[in-house]
Amino acid sequence: MAEHHKGGGLYRNAVSFFGAYVAIISIFLILFTLLLMFSFKSPSPYIGIFSYMVFPAFFTLGVFIFLYGMRRESIRRRKLGVDEALPYPRLDLNDPKTRKTFSYAILGGSFLAILLAFISYHAFLYTETVSFCGQLCHTVMQPEYVSYKASPHARVPCVDCHVGSGASWYVKSKISGARQVLAVMLNTYPRPIPTPIENLRPARETCEECHWPAKFFGTQLMQIPHFRYDEQNSPEQISLGIKTGGGSGQLGENAGIHWHMITENKIHFIATDRKEQEIPWIRSSRLDGTEDVYITTDYKGDPEELASREKREMDCMDCHNRPTHIYEPPDAAVDKAMASYFISRTLPWVKKVVVDALVVDYPSREKAIEGLRTDIATFYRDKYPNVYKARKADVDKAIGTAINIYDQSVFPDMKVNWKTYASNIGHRNWPGCFRCHDGKHVAKNGKVLTTECTTCHTMPERGPLSPLGAMMPGPSKMKWHPMDLEGKHGRILCNKCHEAGYRPPIDCAECHKIDTSAPMMSMACADCHEKKFEAQPVTSCRECHENPPALHRKGEHPDLSCTECHRPHVWEVTGRDTCLSCHDDKVDHNKEEGACTNCHDFRGKTASGKTRSG
Repeated sequence: MAEHHKGGGLYRNAVSFFGAYVAIISIFLILFTLLLMFSFKSPSPYIGIFSYMVFPAFFTLGVFIFLYGMRRESIRRRKLGVDEALPYPRLDLNDPKTRKTFSYAILGGSFLAILLAFISYHAFLYTETVSFCGQLCHTVMQPEYVSYKASPHARVPCVDCHVGSGASWYVKSKISGARQVLAVMLNTYPRPIPTPIENLRPARETCEECHWPAKFFGTQLMQIPHFRYDEQNSPEQISLGIKTGGGSGQLGENAGIHWHMITENKIHFIATDRKEQEIPWIRSSRLDGTEDVYITTDYKGDPEELASREKREMDCMDCHNRPTHIYEPPDAAVDKAMASYFISRTLPWVKKVVVDALVVDYPSREKAIEGLRTDIATFYRDKYPNVYKARKADVDKAIGTAINIYDQSVFPDMKVNWKTYASNIGHRNWPGCFRCHDGKHVAKNGKVLTTECTTCHTMPERGPLSPLGAMMPGPSKMKWHPMDLEGKHGRILCNKCHEAGYRPPIDCAECHKIDTSAPMMSMACADCHEKKFEAQPVTSCRECHENPPALHRKGEHPDLSCTECHRPHVWEVTGRDTCLSCHDDKVDHNKEEGACTNCHDFRGKTASGKTRSG
């Protein structure tokens, strides 16, 4: 028979009662939210956080409060001398009361142990879910989560790539995650999230769990739908073979793009910027122990100091740096939408109109939706009123698709858009391959890193838009690029014209920022520029203007070159600044008359009756 003590059980105090109340309520709330979770078809990140983290934390707090109350009551009784120190409990199962209490304790303890084990295990699983990673911190992770859901890896859990298997990286990720949670709570996280991620697990331990470079080989056919920026939205298809190659030396020395990943080769590089877009130093090491070190001719510093900096071994992520979180440039996204008939191909100028509306830098999503609706609808309402009236449904569908494209890639709260994160795969919208293969990286022996297109892919072929998977009907008569890439244009990197987040220029005037309303802009570029796509040499102005009139033939004017007064592509002289660059003694001369040409005749005819001949 257990001894009776004067003060009763130590749990008989307000603090312990409160702790017991918190713990019991928490258990009921845990059970309730678990039932809710199992009744939902899709998991909710917010119910999960309460089921596996918040309510269990309150339960643990309640237990601690309960025990603290008992300890506090024990100390109080001793000070008052109203009770002795409690002896260890006696377990006499022959006593019915003790046996009943013991049975309740075993059943309750077993239930709590099973429940806590269940909660702990599922708490671990919950922290591994996509909803936990992508939806819990809504604003911070919204760009990554939205792009992930639209990506080729949408069914691959975040942790498979960002953490991988094994306890060590799980612990590292949770330590890093604790710091990130604190930054979110204190609102001190960077906007946008900087990349590349520091201390990311090597791709050979994550990507290569599914993608095995040693087994890659051959060439892949890529067929890219494209619509021109003209009234007819002329449909085209760019076809080329991507020489994927393999990561095994058995496939030959020239094993395609994945030569970089051949296990016998090692590529190390030094980047001088946080985003790894500037790579002045590269080392290529081969199995036989030979190596080449390439340094860009643009680097003007000390080569030895450069070589002493931290080096990174090249892996999958140095090219495939956006395999999941892809923010597709507006022109490519619109091409895909038109190819899939989400935007009608027969709406006049729709490619240009939608892309021009998308590339505007809107301050908020609300302003973006308003701007997209206004710009697209106004164009057709003003320029093509009959089309707008007859095909308003198609215009509205184009607007809705444009808003969807915007929502997939632009997040003003996180300062993320098409221009935020460089994509290193390819070289159309970002430097990508040209970070190294730009023709400027030279070894000591004079060897230059190749810029030959056909090393990595066949020359593109431009042809009519074909059904999915249909082969090109023989060699196309169309040039692979709409403009001949000669002279300076042949040396410009692709991304200089096709920069992500901007519409590529559609003619010379747009690229060179020339006012098309200026005199002589109706002429062809070749009428003045003798060498195709080169600024110099130019045809002499006297070829057309043999006898310049009036003041052109007086004073020192005949000895001047035309472009000293006439700025190329503008030509017309306005105001006073051009004249004052030589005639600085006339600064205060007849200011009220305005431009010098209002009085001084250069065209051989009277102006306003006030023309002077000199």
